Amino acid sequence: MRLQTQGFTLVELMVATLIFAVILAGGYAALLAAQSAWSTTDTQMRLQQSLRQTIQRVAREMGESGSDGNGNMQATINDNAGVNASDILKFSIPLCVCSNTPINANGDVANWGAPLIWGKTSCPADITQDSNGQISICHIPPGNPNNKQSIQVGAAALDAHLNHGDWLGDCAPCSIMNNKYIEYRIDAGSQLLRRVLSDANVVVKEEIVADNINDLQAVFSANQNIVTLTATVRANTVFGKQVTVSRSLNVRLKNRG
Repeated sequence: MRLQTQGFTLVELMVATLIFAVILAGGYAALLAAQSAWSTTDTQMRLQQSLRQTIQRVAREMGESGSDGNGNMQATINDNAGVNASDILKFSIPLCVCSNTPINANGDVANWGAPLIWGKTSCPADITQDSNGQISICHIPPGNPNNKQSIQVGAAALDAHLNHGDWLGDCAPCSIMNNKYIEYRIDAGSQLLRRVLSDANVVVKEEIVADNINDLQAVFSANQNIVTLTATVRANTVFGKQVTVSRSLNVRLKNRG
């Protein structure tokens, strides 16, 4: 007796093909969803980094500003004057230091310093050693900055002193002149710019602090002792999904009487 084999009918093949197509489409959709979620997370992480760079940099420097010796406010907020109706921040940080690094290891500006050297009129033109090889400096004791002392140190120890905020010469009071300003603003490319301005508002230096900055807002408290900074970052994922992240921080101005 001979057995006959029977293949699939056309209907069965079509049904099997349809089932396979459904399974394949489901797997592809799951893969796309996973890729989209990964892309969104990756974009959020990059934006958070830009946000941290923005808030920390602006807060670190603006927090050193406030009023000058005559009680005049040295920090201004130009509301909606920038790109996308963002604010433009401008503030003065008078420098009173003849030192290697005006900003100390903690990111604080020593003696109303800034990342450029200006202001102190009594800075020596060069390093002068006495007959014993000693150099006169103003020493600021760590942990007790109000107890400044005029001392002499050897040349080998000079850099270490200058690097933590001591300065050349004696501890005579600073005479501030030609105050310069720090300005933060957003450009048309959604980059946060940090600009150093002269007292005539001429740009001395410009650098890019962070990318994808869509908005920067600042508001003074009623007594102008605190500035509330709010930064917004925005970017698209590789799948075209827009991601927006915002963060606010209250910054206390240290030099307010």
